[in-house]
Amino acid sequence: MTAEPQTETPAVSKLAGRELKTLLLHSSHYLAGLVGSLVIGLVSFPIITRVLSVAEYGVMDLAQRVVLMLTIGSKLGLQNAVLRFYNKDQFAVDRRSARTYYSTMYLGTLATSAGIALVFLAAVGLGLYTLISGPLAKLAYLIPALVLLRALGSILWGFLRIEERTKAFNATTVGTRAATVAVVCALLLSVGKTAQTYFTGVVLVEAVLVSGLTLWLLRREQLDPACFDVALFRAGVVYGMPLVVYEFAFAILGSADRFLVRYFLGADALGFYSVAYGLAQHANDLLVTPLVLAIFPIYMRIWTASGADKTIEFLTVALDLFLMTAAGVLAITLASAHPVVVLLASSKYAGVDRLIPVLLAGLLIYATYIFVAAGLLIHKRTLEMAGLLVLAAVFNIGLNCLLLPYMGLNGSALATLLSYALCILLLGRASNRFLPLRIKLSSVAKYLAAAALASLAGSLLGTGSPILDVLCRSALTVSVYGAALYALDERVRRTVRWALIECRSRLL
Repeated sequence: MTAEPQTETPAVSKLAGRELKTLLLHSSHYLAGLVGSLVIGLVSFPIITRVLSVAEYGVMDLAQRVVLMLTIGSKLGLQNAVLRFYNKDQFAVDRRSARTYYSTMYLGTLATSAGIALVFLAAVGLGLYTLISGPLAKLAYLIPALVLLRALGSILWGFLRIEERTKAFNATTVGTRAATVAVVCALLLSVGKTAQTYFTGVVLVEAVLVSGLTLWLLRREQLDPACFDVALFRAGVVYGMPLVVYEFAFAILGSADRFLVRYFLGADALGFYSVAYGLAQHANDLLVTPLVLAIFPIYMRIWTASGADKTIEFLTVALDLFLMTAAGVLAITLASAHPVVVLLASSKYAGVDRLIPVLLAGLLIYATYIFVAAGLLIHKRTLEMAGLLVLAAVFNIGLNCLLLPYMGLNGSALATLLSYALCILLLGRASNRFLPLRIKLSSVAKYLAAAALASLAGSLLGTGSPILDVLCRSALTVSVYGAALYALDERVRRTVRWALIECRSRLL
């Protein structure tokens, strides 16, 4: 940490403080849309888990992992090039240059994703669908369609994001989620309670989304095949390809356990594990997604304008705040996991609450990559990042093969936690050569101690009602966590005093 100033304010320079406010503001914009999507998800999740059988839910989750990996390959990293090659000032005065950028990124992604979809369909036509497991064969014609739509959607959402159209970004995100839930639930209840029905609804809704955003580009006269630039497309692929390896390795790291759970323990076990992972992912996304969307352009701007020292200061403070918040989220999850499962997934998934805190801990540990790997990202060492992630993925597969036969689903959850921890350790060590962050382990210990105390206090409450248990346990856990931090950490006390002084001065 940096030296403390003499005033009663947090130990942050004016630049870092200003950028932290920008980070919080931008994160809040994305958070608004995420909260809307989360609310919709909380409505749909209990319906889908109750309508689908445990085995069908597992098939649905497994197919989503296949779609994820094919989508990563079909984009060739162009969704990252969208952010890298955007030039606001130039595009404002040179419409031809802007049209070249949009046309190349969109049509390039359309071509690559269509190619992957056709290869997949050809494989299915040749009878190779048996390689993707029996139950997934029923989805063989829906998977490539969804891959193409997801690839194009990522580019179109990238355009909204880089243009800082946060309202449009949120509206399309929430609108798509709401429409998907409505259409999928209607089809499940009227056509059939299968994973095939679920994916049919998803394809229909996402086709409408992609068509609408494409029409938006056409009306702005930003799409023109004649403006496709082979050199720009090649540069985008060269820039993005190392990230493709990285994304694919991450997909394996986060998805291999599903295939292994099904192989070792069967379809029902996969359904149980998928629900536990899904609930942990929801909690993680609420905290991490808006942060990821907002922080990269901020620390790149600080790096360009002010250099390494200010970037280190900003990332150090931001990481510390994230760890403090993450410990609180984990405490709430530990205290409330059981009633949450009963409330959102039904009692037929009883027992998976033991997996959720372990999985969430792993996800939160991995989420710190946006801070600890910043040096690698800034210096474009994405290929090195990919190599380290491959090592973590291999470690994950090996641990699952070792632990699943003896520990069951608990072994897979533990393998996930340890693999993500190894991944961050490797990334942090490599990135530290370029951008060493200053992390106070004593502060982390205080956060964990406060979280343990808070989760213990929260778990002691019981009303007999799942919804009341969730609300009461969460409220008590947050209160105890805040009080424990105030008692343990002088910086927290100083920040609270500063905030009270600021509020009082604004009111007077």
